[in-house]
Amino acid sequence: MRLPRSMFCLVLALCLALPPAAQASAPAPLGGGSVLQSSASSRCTAGFAAVAGSVGYLIASSACGRPGDTIRSAGRVVGVVVGAQVPPTGAIIIRVTNTTDWRLVGSIPPTDGRVTITGSVEAPVGTSVCRYGATTGWHCGIIQAKNVSITFPEGTLTGLTRTSVCAEPGDNGGPFVSGTQAQGVLIGGSGNCSTGGSSYFVPVNRVLSAYGLTILAGT
Repeated sequence: MRLPRSMFCLVLALCLALPPAAQASAPAPLGGGSVLQSSASSRCTAGFAAVAGSVGYLIASSACGRPGDTIRSAGRVVGVVVGAQVPPTGAIIIRVTNTTDWRLVGSIPPTDGRVTITGSVEAPVGTSVCRYGATTGWHCGIIQAKNVSITFPEGTLTGLTRTSVCAEPGDNGGPFVSGTQAQGVLIGGSGNCSTGGSSYFVPVNRVLSAYGLTILAGT
């Protein structure tokens, strides 16, 4: 039976509007700047994506979770915290186990890629540095000092870098970059982004070296 032209066009339109059953939704980008949450902590920000062989990881602040915690983003499982250095540095690594929903990218933030990471060359004191956080977005300043120690209720962290960049709750764990070079992950600070303040990060190369990871560069 031959369909009327009008009916044929309607059928064709419906077929074009419906995706093939076999076509699955593409994994969403995940990386530095992604919002993270565990069952034991408030919202925080991922620092950088990294790899070891074919396995993907996220570097973040210890405020994002403890070893064994399941980490989520946008309600979907990302992976599990598999490492936190002893003595503590304030940084953790998260093994990305859900590769169906997520794909790691080397851009910050993952959804618009304003900064594409090309390496992790450490910048000297006096260099401009910028931070991205889930709460306040991008803010910039300068690197003021290195090898700084800070005492928190949980203990003393050493080898930190101090900056003039402001930060607020929810930004914790977020990435610091100098140009396209990864610098570190936010672990704390004082003040706020309305009146100004200072912040501290764990140098990313220290974390990469400790766990045998390589920073994920963008393309």
